[in-house]
Amino acid sequence: MVSEGQGRFGRSIIASVILFAAVLAVGMALGCGSTDPDSGSAAEGGDGGGDPRIRNTDASYTIDDLKTAGVKANKDYDVEELPGAEAAWRVIYNRLDYEVRFYPDHQTLLDEGIPYVEHVTGDDAVVIGDDVIWEEGAKDRRRCSRDADTPHSGCAYSPRYWDYVVVGNMILMCEGLESKQSIENCDDLLAELQ
Repeated sequence: MVSEGQGRFGRSIIASVILFAAVLAVGMALGCGSTDPDSGSAAEGGDGGGDPRIRNTDASYTIDDLKTAGVKANKDYDVEELPGAEAAWRVIYNRLDYEVRFYPDHQTLLDEGIPYVEHVTGDDAVVIGDDVIWEEGAKDRRRCSRDADTPHSGCAYSPRYWDYVVVGNMILMCEGLESKQSIENCDDLLAELQ
C-alpha cells in the first residue's frame, strides 16, 4: 500500500516530468528551423521566415533614396572595417537618429551584416569597451542615461538603436527605448520610401 507521503512524491515527479516535456516541446518548436531554401528562412535568402524585422528581399536602396524621402544624412561612416558593407550613414528623420547600412545584395547583408547589427542592438548590446566589434561611429550608437540624483559624470550607457529592420540590401537601425518603439520608428521612416 502506498502512503500519503509517497503518493504526493509520485505525483510531484509525474508533474515535473510533464512540465519538463512541455518546456522541451516549446523549446524545440521555437529553436528548430527549416534548412529548405524555399522555406523563407532569412539565412537562406528568403523573406525572413517569420522574423518581422526582415522585409522585402528584392528591394535595393542607396542613401539617395533616403534623402529623396526627406531623411537628413548627416554622417558618412568609413566602412573599410565593416565586412561586406558598401556604405553606412547616420541619418535623422523626424528628429530621431537612425543608422543605415547598405550591402551589395540581400544575401551579403544576411551573411555579413546581421551579426554586426545584432552586436549593437537589443538588451545585450555591446556599445562601450574593448568588445565593440566595429569602432567607427560607436559613440553614436549609445545613449547616456542618468538617474535624477546621479552626478553629471555618472553615466549608464545603453543602445541608442534598440532594434533594426532589413529591407533588401539595407539594414536600418532605429532609435528607441525598447524593441517595439524602435520597430515603429523604423516603420515610420520606411513608409516614406513607398
